[in-house]
Amino acid sequence: MHQSPDKKLEQGLGSVLFNRSTRSLSLTSLGNATYQDACKIKALSQNIVESANLEQETIQGTVRVTCGYYLGRRYVFPVLEKISDQFSKLTIEFELNDDQVDLIKQRFDLSLRVWKPRDTNLVAQKLHSFSFKLVATPSFIAQHGVPQSLDDLSSLPSVLYARQEHSNKQFSYYDSEGVIRSHRLESNLLLSDAELIVQSVLRGSRYGIFPTFMIQEHLESGELIELLPEIEIASDEGIYLVYPTKTKTKAVELVIDELKRQISFA
Repeated sequence: MHQSPDKKLEQGLGSVLFNRSTRSLSLTSLGNATYQDACKIKALSQNIVESANLEQETIQGTVRVTCGYYLGRRYVFPVLEKISDQFSKLTIEFELNDDQVDLIKQRFDLSLRVWKPRDTNLVAQKLHSFSFKLVATPSFIAQHGVPQSLDDLSSLPSVLYARQEHSNKQFSYYDSEGVIRSHRLESNLLLSDAELIVQSVLRGSRYGIFPTFMIQEHLESGELIELLPEIEIASDEGIYLVYPTKTKTKAVELVIDELKRQISFA
């Protein structure tokens, strides 16, 4: 037998909401309170929709963003694309560049970088701290054996990052007594693209050194294995959201907030 909506509601609540007779239908005190609450919820829902529509209308203009290639492709672009889909009046200009960019001179509103700026005209918010790991594939280890010390690495093929004055050839680490030491890696293959370095190591002919956020998924899947895990590489590196201290527009604030909310390096 078909049940009316009001009867279904009463059954779901386990309470009587209506006084019924053959000639009239009126609300009980509980029914009246429920009705008032429902009106408030409807009004709140309408306000939320109106506020969202108003925000979409007021968020407009151009936001210029720059970032390195790896971070940009992997983490930043997906967020910017979502923002662009949601706010049709907002224009996002996104430039990928591994060089250190002068945000103020080149009129960028914000950047995501693996460095903390010294310029006092810039604000830097750390989004993520990371360390470095030496890694190789299981097939590489099967072919060359497990290195027992940093000196063992000198005879093994590697691929390293190098771009202008930046490279990961040399790094610091803590020895068994907690003293910071320095070690230099050598390689006959130096690349300026982090993604290519990851691919090269995954092919199994070379080992590499990477920040953890770049290789965590490969370590968890077993595609890569950490070499010399007992060695703690010293690092105070982080990923920073950087922007000028000047007054920000609503559009810039929105992009900053969404990047902070949506980007996860876990």
